[in-house]
This record gives sequence, structure tokens and C-alpha cells, in this order.
Amino acid sequence: MVKLNNKGLINPLLIPLVLSALVMVGFAISTYVYYTNFVDQRDNVNQKISNAVEIAETEQREKLDKDFAEREKIPNKTYTSPSIYGSVKLTFPKTWSSFVTDTGSSIDYYGHPDYVPSKGVNYALRMNVSTKKFASEIKSYDAEVKKGDLKAVSITVSGTTGTRLDGLLKKDQQGTMVIFPLRDKTLKVWTENKDFAADFESVLKQLTFVP
Repeated sequence: MVKLNNKGLINPLLIPLVLSALVMVGFAISTYVYYTNFVDQRDNVNQKISNAVEIAETEQREKLDKDFAEREKIPNKTYTSPSIYGSVKLTFPKTWSSFVTDTGSSIDYYGHPDYVPSKGVNYALRMNVSTKKFASEIKSYDAEVKKGDLKAVSITVSGTTGTRLDGLLKKDQQGTMVIFPLRDKTLKVWTENKDFAADFESVLKQLTFVP
């Protein structure tokens, strides 16, 4: 309870006393925090340094591994389809392997780092030339474009204008696809895995075919 003097006013000597008490409490708290930090640094400094060094070494090792992997991709390898399929030329990292199936009326190319799994993977690079009509292929993605799962823009390669699709190509398959009319056939080139987006952009820059 605050004591009042005979006139009903707070004793002026009480204010400095309260302020002093608050200062002392604040100083005690600051001293405790400082001492706690000091003890933590004293007792755990070696561990903190060790952890920091380990993190730095891990980051450096990951960067070196990534740089090495990128250098290993050069020089590139190429694949050119038979002329009946438009002599489609794909240029891709030399660390990738390829697999091609040719039915006589259509061709499928599969490309992937190291080796090409038979299934159960979203491939780094795909190419297909089939007898399907260009307009029909484009229309098959209309619903996804309208929903916003895919973004469609025009693209021109080898003097031929086609369509580029970015986004959800199918369930659990985020990637990029380009589709072009090719004589009486349709050409599709795509990546099924967004992790290979940068590699795919390089493929697109060097993509050629004979219309």
C-alpha cells in the first residue's frame, strides 16, 4: 500500500526509492543473463566451434560435388532420330544414358543420368514422334491449362511454332514439355522432373529437327 502524508500526497522520498529498486532489479537480471551467456560460451565454445566447422565443411563439400557434377556433363553427347522422324537432334550431358524404341511409325527416346531405369522414375529427358495430330495433342492438355496446373506459351524451333507447357504434366510429374507439328506427325520433347529444369533448358537451346 502506498503511504500518503497528512495532506494525502505521496511522500516524495518514496519515488527515488522505488526507482532505485527497479534499477537494481534490472541490473540483477542483466547480470544473470550475461553470466548465463558467459557460462554457456565458456563450457560449450569448443562444441560450437566444432559444429560451425562441420557445417562449413559440409557446405563446401556439397558445393564442390555440385561443381564437379556440372563439369562432368561436358562435353555433351547427341542423339539424332532417323530422317523419317524429322532428324530430331537432342544434345544432353555426357553423363546421361539413352534408350530408344522404334516401332516403324513412332519413336520414343528416354534419357537419364548414369543409366535409364525401365520404370518407376520421372525421366530427365523424353522425346516422342508419333502419328498423333498436333491439334489433338494440344487439346489433350486444355483442361490442365484452364485449371492453372499448366502454363502454355508459344515457342519456335527450327522455324516451326509449337507450344510450351510448364507445370503438372500428369500426377506426380512436374516438368516442361514442348510440342511441335512435324510433317504428318507430332514431336514432343519434355522432362518429367523439375530437378532437371536447367538441363532441359540447355536441351531446348540446342534442339533442332527437319520440318
